[in-house]
Amino acid sequence: ATRASSKHTRHAKLAKTARAKLMATTIALMSTLLTTATATATFSTSEAKHATATCNAAAEQSSSSAGNNEASGSAPSGPCSADSEGGGSANQNISWMSRLTASIEKESQEPASRFVTLATVTADQEPRARTVVFRGFLDGVEDSGGATLKFVTDKRSEKIGEIASNPKCEVMWYFRDTREQYRLKGVLEAVSDGESDEFRKQARALQWTKMSQGARQSFEWPNPGIIRPPYASDEADFMEPTASKEPSPNFVLLLMVPESVDYLNLRERPQLREKHSKTPEGAWSATRVNP
Repeated sequence: ATRASSKHTRHAKLAKTARAKLMATTIALMSTLLTTATATATFSTSEAKHATATCNAAAEQSSSSAGNNEASGSAPSGPCSADSEGGGSANQNISWMSRLTASIEKESQEPASRFVTLATVTADQEPRARTVVFRGFLDGVEDSGGATLKFVTDKRSEKIGEIASNPKCEVMWYFRDTREQYRLKGVLEAVSDGESDEFRKQARALQWTKMSQGARQSFEWPNPGIIRPPYASDEADFMEPTASKEPSPNFVLLLMVPESVDYLNLRERPQLREKHSKTPEGAWSATRVNP
């Protein structure tokens, strides 16, 4: 009886020890999983912030090789993170912006991925389209959800008059490698010399500082679209003008505020098409439609 009791006691101790080890192992495993999840979330947030800054920095680099209005040069080849949706800061709550910044990231090594087609309408209701360079997203714009796109142009160009008579426009952006197309419909706003709004005035001045010397010099060229006389000197007209440190009176920052986005992915099987629209309150909603 004594031996049986002693044996029972040892078994009880062993069982208690096993339960304790099991509990310790379970707690350690749960702690590890919690730590991993927290680290992943923290990394994702940090990665998103870094991506936004990288995306806009890459967009600004295109100024180094592109002219003042239509695309004329190479877009940046550096990485552009799939982060944001805003001028500097992208809004991850806007689904189409998440897709767009991801597309930019995937084709960051492709210079043409920075070139988009901008279409406007003349006073005579005739369509006009040209290729322009995407200059990034505009920071600090509450009413657009941080989704305002930036372009630049010369105030003497025809598009300025077109925007004045009808600000509606459409941007068509196609990514060859990922086979994705974005059609952004909205309005254009021109921020020119003499702008009274302090925020936009500063945005224009900041954009000027991000332009290359050659791009800034192009705003001192003769009026675009004018027939060149036979006696004109290319050297004097295009090589000699000196760009000022302050924004040229001819320099215009164009802000494109999207109102709807039509997204098409040709690589998906079946093809994926979504229509994104903005409510009067500024919120975005997405609806899948037939491609």
